[in-house]
Amino acid sequence: MRRRIDPTGWPDPRSGHLESTGRSLPSDIPGYRFNAEVQGRWEETPSARPHNNPAEAALHYTLATARAITCRYALNDVHAAQAHLNSVLGTVCDLKDLPVRVLWANIRLTTTDQDRAAVSALQQRLHSEALHEQIQRQRLQAARDLHEQLVTTPTLALAYWLTQRPDATKDTLESLEELTRQITAHAADNAWVQVSHLLQTFVSDLAADQRANLVRSLAQIVLRYDQPQLAEQLQNIAIDLASASGLGKGPA
Repeated sequence: MRRRIDPTGWPDPRSGHLESTGRSLPSDIPGYRFNAEVQGRWEETPSARPHNNPAEAALHYTLATARAITCRYALNDVHAAQAHLNSVLGTVCDLKDLPVRVLWANIRLTTTDQDRAAVSALQQRLHSEALHEQIQRQRLQAARDLHEQLVTTPTLALAYWLTQRPDATKDTLESLEELTRQITAHAADNAWVQVSHLLQTFVSDLAADQRANLVRSLAQIVLRYDQPQLAEQLQNIAIDLASASGLGKGPA
């Protein structure tokens, strides 16, 4: 059929309907797709080189636009996806670099009950897996934090172990006492451990004022060996002991 040429030299623009059924559009989950029916209208725009198949160009634009939108929606969000589609396709659009204009398009999306149920089950499983992974990450971080604290504070490690194994408290304390006895008895280079143990035994039966006097005497001895800082620390301890016993500072 010959096209009539108008006096300006341009052929009359063609126009037509957009109609396509049996199409499918992707959802946000691979393998699950929307069923789509397309309707609309198109027309040519004046051009010295008209398109050979403007209807297919209009349909291609419509479906490409639809795919870019529906791939962001879950299959059970069919109404939201359809509303988004038709809000974009409901206005006039001149196709880029083509003498074709889409006047409007409307797409009706449908899904099957079976597909929606499968997607819902998959979403629940993915949510459960993500929640499990989050809990595992939190537990791992808590374990790392606890490990760091236990490594830097050995007494905390012992306390934590005892809280987890209260039934082992007696055996643990006995083991620690035995370890202390072995260090005191067999470590020749740790003779001062024995001295400190003897001092602890000696002062355990002293009254508070006697302990204060003992510490003052130690301060005087340390001072004779040119250790004024240690002597001052001992004097402060003696003051604290005297204050606790209600004797005041007393003679230095």
